[in-house]
Amino acid sequence: MLTPGAMDPGPAAGPAGAPSPRPAGWKFDAGFALFAMLFCALGVRLWAIQVRGHATATSEQAAQAWAREVIEPVRGDIVDRRGQTLAISKRVPSCFADPSFLEDPQDAATKLAAALHLDREALLRKLESGRRFTWVKRRCSPEEEAAVRGMKLRGVGFEDDTRRAYVLGNSMGQVLGYVDIDGNGLEGLEREYQHVLAGRPGERWVLRDARRDMISSFTRPVKDAHAGATLQLAIDARIQHAAEAALAKVMEKHSPESAVAVVTDPRTGEILAIAGWPNYDPNEPAGAKPEARRCRAATDFVEPGSTFKGVVMAGLLEKGLVKPDEMIDCAGGSWNYRGRTITDVHGHGRISVADVLIVSSNVGMAKMGTRMAPKDLEAWIRGFGFGKATGAGIPGETPGVVPREHPWAPQTVVSASFGYAVGVTPLQLAQAYGAIANGGTLISPRLVKAVLDESGNEIEMAAPPPGKRLLSTKVSRDIVSMMIQVVERGTAKSAKLDGWLVAGKTGTTKLLGKDGKYAPGKYASSFVGFAPADDPKLLVVVIVKEPQGAYYGGTVAAPAVGEILREGLTLLEVKPDAAKVKAKREEWAKKAASEGRR
Repeated sequence: MLTPGAMDPGPAAGPAGAPSPRPAGWKFDAGFALFAMLFCALGVRLWAIQVRGHATATSEQAAQAWAREVIEPVRGDIVDRRGQTLAISKRVPSCFADPSFLEDPQDAATKLAAALHLDREALLRKLESGRRFTWVKRRCSPEEEAAVRGMKLRGVGFEDDTRRAYVLGNSMGQVLGYVDIDGNGLEGLEREYQHVLAGRPGERWVLRDARRDMISSFTRPVKDAHAGATLQLAIDARIQHAAEAALAKVMEKHSPESAVAVVTDPRTGEILAIAGWPNYDPNEPAGAKPEARRCRAATDFVEPGSTFKGVVMAGLLEKGLVKPDEMIDCAGGSWNYRGRTITDVHGHGRISVADVLIVSSNVGMAKMGTRMAPKDLEAWIRGFGFGKATGAGIPGETPGVVPREHPWAPQTVVSASFGYAVGVTPLQLAQAYGAIANGGTLISPRLVKAVLDESGNEIEMAAPPPGKRLLSTKVSRDIVSMMIQVVERGTAKSAKLDGWLVAGKTGTTKLLGKDGKYAPGKYASSFVGFAPADDPKLLVVVIVKEPQGAYYGGTVAAPAVGEILREGLTLLEVKPDAAKVKAKREEWAKKAASEGRR
């Protein structure tokens, strides 16, 4: 009889205490389990990075590759009245570096300095500063850009930048001014109209590669940049050129300390040209001296001398204190007034009021000036705009000088009668004579004609102040008639033109020295003229300080005014009328002969 289990012996017994044998697939199952665990761990890590840490990783990547960048607006142009460009901003490349990406700053400094014409040591200090961004060179030339790009330096790239260019070089530099390296106006109209010209910056996101070069940009988010407005001046660049050419001749012939010319349209007050020597090129302002950069027509004042006599004469006529044909005793050219001797260059006896202006008698003007009450003369002079800035829109304009004593002393009245004791700028003189030329209305000079938007549409500006009536039409005509004779037979014959009648007034003034006394041999020569005299289209003021040799206004300044008038009238296509001028001259010659005058 079999005992239980006899037919099924069960597992073979091993040695005493030995473990039972393992299944054959055990090694495979353990390896799979280990692989599964590693795979799960990797999956968890990937999940942590791709899902839970996505935002963090994206943020870190974006911080390295993407940058928020300001889009600089294009600065507005400055153009003349006909649209000719005077100042423009051009896109140019500027080189920058992110020093943290440079593999060898020493080598990079050597190569960049050679290619960009920079000081290597100064550049190396920038590259080793630890900053993430530094300009290597602003506004590179195309050749410099190509050389740097060819180096393929990691961490060195280019940004679009702008460079201000003044198309006509040193023409109008004193008026236009200039900008700094960041495009901010520092002087002249560039500074005065910074808010108009600058425009509004925008923003964009920029993707950069390992070299910090821009790969692409997209418009999310984007704030568009808006270009600056265009500043249109009343200046006519052609007439400006004529004025500068005339002053250049004065400088060459008389070697003065300075010379200034202002050209206006007396009907509107618009400034058609404003020139001064010495001058400078606003494209290269760093090398210019301060005296070359200032707009002398607005900042410098002188005692006007005889060019002021027309203003005083107008007051005497307007108030009925004299009449053009009244006779005045000029005392042979020397008159003692309260212990002070007033003299003339050429002595005259009894001559008409008109001839007092024509021959420019100091004695005659002094005698007539004392007929006006001191407070009335002061008010008259201030009414013509002297003693305050004209508001032409030129930075740094000075008000000139009008005595503040109340009431004026008798000697002040006498001095002012022939152009001393007051200080006036060329712009103020142009404004005052504009009222005489246009029939009696004082109009403020105006340099800016319009402001234009990106589409060329005019942006509404504050209306210029209305003109102020100062003279009757008759008094204006009487003064103009006298001023014509100043040119035809008086002190300014060198300003006569064929085909147009010119009205004008000369001035020759002693200049004060540093000690406050009149310096021997130092003069200011001046002339104010306008044409055609019966319907003026142009008015010109020229003042020349410290000419060498000849110094009379009729010799130094008047020829320059005549030249500017001739060129300007030709450019404006104002047709000459030679027959009319000839007939007028013959008429005056007969009248002078009948009166026994030269």
